[in-house]
Amino acid sequence: MTPPDCDLRGLEYMPLLGQRLFGSDFNGTASDSEWRAALTLWWAAWTQCPAGSLPDDDAALCRLADLGRDVKTWLKLRDKALHGFVRCSDGRLYHPTLAEQAVIAWGKRQQDRVARTADTQRKAKERAARSELFKQLEAVGVTPDWNTKTKDLRELVTQYSAGHSGSGHAPVTPPVTRTVTAKTGRDGTEEERRSSVANATGASPPILEDPSKVLFDAGVALLVKAGVSERQARGLIAKWRKSKGEPWVREALVSAEGKAEPVSWIEARMASASNVEDEARAVSHATAERYRRMAIPGPPVSARQAEAIGG
Repeated sequence: MTPPDCDLRGLEYMPLLGQRLFGSDFNGTASDSEWRAALTLWWAAWTQCPAGSLPDDDAALCRLADLGRDVKTWLKLRDKALHGFVRCSDGRLYHPTLAEQAVIAWGKRQQDRVARTADTQRKAKERAARSELFKQLEAVGVTPDWNTKTKDLRELVTQYSAGHSGSGHAPVTPPVTRTVTAKTGRDGTEEERRSSVANATGASPPILEDPSKVLFDAGVALLVKAGVSERQARGLIAKWRKSKGEPWVREALVSAEGKAEPVSWIEARMASASNVEDEARAVSHATAERYRRMAIPGPPVSARQAEAIGG
């Protein structure tokens, strides 16, 4: 009466058709003990597999009726407690009304599982797509907020990749009126890039040139000219900006113009600058420590400044 794989275990409810139950002959003729045993068996059948069925075994039925091992009492209640159950070809006892409701509940459970699986797959696909969009934006030095909408992330990628496509044509996008804010800088400040466009022709909206972006593009072109892939060039410049700050990278890129191997030259300059900073910091700290041990009120102004710089 129900499919072999009809499994409703874990479902915390069982429909009770009051009109059928309280208007039936069983309700009018069953004793309290028989009524209680029957209702207990209905719930047991609902949670069996296949749902709506019971094993045709008196010892098992006795336990399922909550009578423990009192088979003698079970045999007295058996006929009324199993009212409506019929034995089917698989050797189990089925209740037609329970089986009917079990098939309905099983269909809904399967639909819910399909919907949950589809939703899980959709969310996983969206997370993967967002991760890739964030990586593309990070490569060009743009770090949007983590909760930026996926649609806005795609628009940002389109906007910032337009100048690197090599075709000389900006991508055609639908009319857009929006504000985009991207966090930049090591000190936590925010640089707001705002674009308000209403262009019914579908042409690319006018974008004001950002000095940082101009410098970034020039740096990418310099490294690509030296044999570095465009993707790698963007990643290197983003890494340098994160490590040393934009002013330092700007000066380094300008100075690297004309160098045979600009990447190696900039990396060496970065290492040298780090060594100088470390040495200055160590000297300033040592100077301050000597003055402290000599009980002198404080180092000269120049030493104080050096200590402040060394930090």
